[in-house]
Amino acid sequence: MNSGTPWKPGTGLVTGTLAGVAVAVICAMAGASRPSGLDTTTAAASLGAGLLVGLGACWISHDRESRPFTPWDWLLSFIWALASMRAFLWVLYPADNEWRVLSPYNLGDISLHIHLIRYFASGVPFWPDSPILSGVPLTYPPGADFFNSLLLLVGVPVERGLVWTGLVGAAMSGWALWRWGGAFAMAAFLFNGGLAGFALFQTGALEDFQSTGAWKNMFLTMLVPQRGLLFAIPCGLLLLTSWRETYFRGGTGVPTFVQWILYAAMPLFNLHAFIFLSLALGCFFLFATSARARILLFTLASLAPATLAVWLVTGGFAAANGLHWKPGWMQEDEGAMFWIMNFGIALPLGALLLWSGGVRGDAESRAVTLLAIGVFVLCSLVSFAKWEWDNTKLMLWAWIAAAPYVWSRVLLPWPTAARIATCIILFFSGAVSLAGGLDGRHGYKLADRSELDSMRTLLADVPPASRLAVEPEYNHPAILLGFPVVCGYEGHLWSHGLDYRKTLAALQRVLALDPGWIDDADAIKAEWIVQPGTPPRLIKVPPAGD
Repeated sequence: MNSGTPWKPGTGLVTGTLAGVAVAVICAMAGASRPSGLDTTTAAASLGAGLLVGLGACWISHDRESRPFTPWDWLLSFIWALASMRAFLWVLYPADNEWRVLSPYNLGDISLHIHLIRYFASGVPFWPDSPILSGVPLTYPPGADFFNSLLLLVGVPVERGLVWTGLVGAAMSGWALWRWGGAFAMAAFLFNGGLAGFALFQTGALEDFQSTGAWKNMFLTMLVPQRGLLFAIPCGLLLLTSWRETYFRGGTGVPTFVQWILYAAMPLFNLHAFIFLSLALGCFFLFATSARARILLFTLASLAPATLAVWLVTGGFAAANGLHWKPGWMQEDEGAMFWIMNFGIALPLGALLLWSGGVRGDAESRAVTLLAIGVFVLCSLVSFAKWEWDNTKLMLWAWIAAAPYVWSRVLLPWPTAARIATCIILFFSGAVSLAGGLDGRHGYKLADRSELDSMRTLLADVPPASRLAVEPEYNHPAILLGFPVVCGYEGHLWSHGLDYRKTLAALQRVLALDPGWIDDADAIKAEWIVQPGTPPRLIKVPPAGD
C-alpha cells in the first residue's frame, strides 16, 4: 500500500471547514448567552465569522507531504463513499406518512439530536438547562447539533441539514483516516470486528452479526448515530497527523493557532476525543524530547478554554459520576471467548505491535503504540460512564491510532500472501456487518408525520422553550418538535448519568392527574401537560396552591 503516484490531499479545505465550524459554534454560543438566547441574526453573524476564519485557515494550511495514492486507496475510498451515501442520504427520510431512519442504532440517537437542534434554535439562553430533565444543566457535548441549529435558523430544514452535515463530515472523516494511515486505516474503521461475521458461512444470510456483541461496527454505531464524531474524527486525526509531522518527523502541520482552536473546541463536540488527544499530548511529550517545550506551551495555551469547555459539558464536572472500576469490561461470564469473538486476531496483532512498535520502534512508534495499547487496557479495567459500552468511544481512538503502525510495523514485513490472509481474517466480520447493516431490508419508523403535524397544531400557542410534561418516549412528537420536557426517555437519562427516578415518579402522577398533581407539576417545573389520549389533551399548569 505504499506504491503509486503522488496525490495532493485537501488539507486546506478540511482544515478550513473544521476551523469554520468550531468558530461559528463558539461565536454563536457566546451570542446566545443573552437572555433572549439564539436568534437568526446571531446565527447568521456566527456563520459569517466561521466562514471568514475558515477561508483564512484554508488559505494558510498546506500539506507539504505527498502520500502516494494507490489502487487500494482508490478501492477503500470508493467503498467509503458508497457507505457514506447510503448511510447519510437515508439518515432520515420520508416514506408515505412516516419519517424513517435507515439504521436501528440511530432510532434513539437521532430523536435526541432533532430534539437538541430545535431546542437550541427556540431561543434558550446559554449555557442551557437540559431539555430532557428538569432542574439540571445540559451535560452533553452540543457542538454538532448546535451547528445544525444555526443552519436551521438561516433557513436549512432540520432533515436536510442532517443529510448535508452527515455527508460532509463523513467525507472529511474518510480523508482524515487516509491521511493518517492510508487504506489500512480506512479499512480498520469501516470493517472493525472479530469473528462473529464468519457465521455467514453457517447461516447463508447477510446480517450485522456484530450487533449483539460489544465491539460493534464503528461506521454503523459511531459515525452515523454519534453526530459529534462527524467533527471529532476528522478534527482529531488532523491534529494527530499534524503533531506527528511536527514533533517526530521534522515537518510542519497545520498552523499552530488553528490547532489551538480545534483542540480547545473539541470538548464541545466530543469529550472522549478530547480525552484521547490530551493523553496523546502527554505521550508525545514523553517521547518527542526535542519538542517538549512546544508541546508544553501548546498545552498551557489550551488549558483555560479547554477546561472551561469540559466544565460546561459535564455540568461542572458532575457528569464524571459514572466512572467506576470494571475489570473485564463487558465480558461478564464469557471469559476469554468474549475477547476472541469480539476482537479476533486484532489482539495478537496488538501484542506483536507492542513488541515491534512499543519496544523496538523509534520514538514515534513507541509513543503511538503505548498510547493506543494503554488506552485499550485502561478501557478494559475502568468504565468511564454508567453504560460500559460507552468505553468503545475511547477504544475506537486506540484502534484507529494504532492502525497505521499495525500495518507498517507488523504486517508490511510479512510475505504478501500472509498479509492478504491476515487482512481478510481481520476485516471479514466487519465487512459483513457493514453490508448487512446498510442493505435495502432496513428502514425503521421514527414518527408519523400526521402526528407531528397534529402536535404542532396543539402546541401552536405554547411559548417556545416552555417545559412540558409528556410521556417519556424517545420519539414523542413534542420532543421531536424541540420542546424541553420534564423527564425524557429513560435510556438517554440513564446513559447520561442523570438522577431522574424521583422526577419520573412525579411525572407519572402529573400525567394521571392524581391528587396533588399541581404541586407535583410545580416541583418538577412543568408548565404544560400533554396528557396521553386520542387526541392528546393540552393542560396549562396553574400556580401551585390553586
